[in-house]
Amino acid sequence: MSEYTFVRVSSDNLSHLQLLYKVAFNAVVSIDFFKKKFDTSAMGAEWLGYIAFDEKGTPAAYYGVFPCVCDYFGEKILVAQSGDTMTHPEHRGKGLFIQLAKKTYDLARNNGVKFIFGFPNSNSYPGFVKKLNWLHKEDLNIYKLKISTVPLAKIAKKINFLQPLYAFYCRAILSFYISKDKCFNNSVCNEFYAGIRHDKLFFDYKNYYESYVLRIQNKKVWVKFDGRLWIGDIEKLSKMEFEIVIKTLKRIAFFCGADNIVFHGSPKTDLELLFSQVYKVDSNSPIGYLNFDERINVDSVKYHSADFDTF
Repeated sequence: MSEYTFVRVSSDNLSHLQLLYKVAFNAVVSIDFFKKKFDTSAMGAEWLGYIAFDEKGTPAAYYGVFPCVCDYFGEKILVAQSGDTMTHPEHRGKGLFIQLAKKTYDLARNNGVKFIFGFPNSNSYPGFVKKLNWLHKEDLNIYKLKISTVPLAKIAKKINFLQPLYAFYCRAILSFYISKDKCFNNSVCNEFYAGIRHDKLFFDYKNYYESYVLRIQNKKVWVKFDGRLWIGDIEKLSKMEFEIVIKTLKRIAFFCGADNIVFHGSPKTDLELLFSQVYKVDSNSPIGYLNFDERINVDSVKYHSADFDTF
């Protein structure tokens, strides 16, 4: 008999996730953050994950997925992103990751999820591919544009009491660019590629992290600061418009003290192609899938930074 019990995540046990975050990631996160990120009812399904508890009732591990809607060539399908896998250091090597993942996949499938996708790091990649039968056929291309500036963003990230001041400072700079319209369609979607649906529900759900929709060259640009300036997505634009937008973002990054501009994109999507014409790929990150519906061609679904659960 297993020494662990498995309980579906819910609004009643989020404090256990808070404890796991602290011991697994050395991060103190508010309950409000968990409520915003883990309550995915507006996205088509809710509470798709499990917490493992040891015999003393202490949370030992968590695995879950975050549902979202995919625009699949005129059809809206429910999919989910794998994220926030965490195990208490004292309970590693017990096979909890695999047990929790399999239970979560059954739960997701029973709730209508068509496929699960994710961007596993080097630590979790072997488990996903070798033990959970994930497919990996393509990598995201990662672009990093270095900015010569005082690294205020990284300094504020490390010193808690500076974070509110830094956020206020950034908002003051960004106020010249903030768009009144807070959402726009995913730029990956076209006759060849499907993508995650970027509608108002998606933008509203994503507010568990602070991000900004800017208007530059009359194009909407979705960004966030995390020690760096991340480009989540940019409204469809021409090469000339792209160059002006990037030049403006470099200026914003300079004054905000972000020493890197970062963008992740699936190869050959419209925005990634614009980056590739000007900049070299810095590195790559695997895209993984677990498909529950053979009618879905997961290779045709593409992604940008905005689709990460960490954006």
